[in-house]
Amino acid sequence: MHSMDMTASAIPSEGAAFLASGSSGNATLVHAAGRGVLIDCGISARECRRRIASAELDGIAIEALLLTHEHSDHLRGVRVMSRTLGIPVYATRGTLAVARADLADVPGCVEITHEAIFGAAGLRIMAIRTSHDAAEPVGFRIETPQGRVLGFASDTGVITPECAEGLAGCDLLAIEANHDVQMLEAGPYPLFLKRRILSERGHLSNVHAADAVRRLGCDRLHTIVGLHLSQHNNLPAIACDAVSDAVRQTGLGARVLTASAAHVLTCSLG
Repeated sequence: MHSMDMTASAIPSEGAAFLASGSSGNATLVHAAGRGVLIDCGISARECRRRIASAELDGIAIEALLLTHEHSDHLRGVRVMSRTLGIPVYATRGTLAVARADLADVPGCVEITHEAIFGAAGLRIMAIRTSHDAAEPVGFRIETPQGRVLGFASDTGVITPECAEGLAGCDLLAIEANHDVQMLEAGPYPLFLKRRILSERGHLSNVHAADAVRRLGCDRLHTIVGLHLSQHNNLPAIACDAVSDAVRQTGLGARVLTASAAHVLTCSLG
């Protein structure tokens, strides 16, 4: 299945809205019981709010903004969004240090550490160390008041044992499926960029995402969302096929979707 827009009648009480995903910008709203957090805001704050409204989620009280890392496609709209909503920014020490100028006048910055659980918007959140060419990048494990769990890992070259432990036992797994290796190798990118993407501090390929699903699959996993698909080196159908093969091989019943740069994808955590 490819990325899609969800109708208002299908809006879940506990869910995730993938507002944008890709090199042009990333933003995800995770919510439960009318409260929520944003993971990244790499699109303009105005466009982020427009997409939230288009998914009819503008009634959600967004109470925090979580940063995975400081690259512009994750940070671009953070300052304005934080100031507009009057909400703090949560990030690791390394990310806060590098992004200091972009966050100078936000309502507040909260330093988070790997594997330490903190609360925001009624959610239990844990930062998970990822592997990317950034100061101190993380993914997140987010648990709702009803005990449903989202695992979120984008922009990582590998899924380390530590990262896999943090992503285990999820109801919804949002994981990077950035590129098809053959498309990347045959594509127009310069060699240095290809090497960066393929490195352990680059981006997960479709094959790596499928391997992660084999490692992380469990009975409660009902949805897998591919994140950060390359516009030049991947196709939603190719990414879905790779991950769906892993789902079939492990006997899981999970559906496979992809988030996109242009359209909102909403998913239930229940």
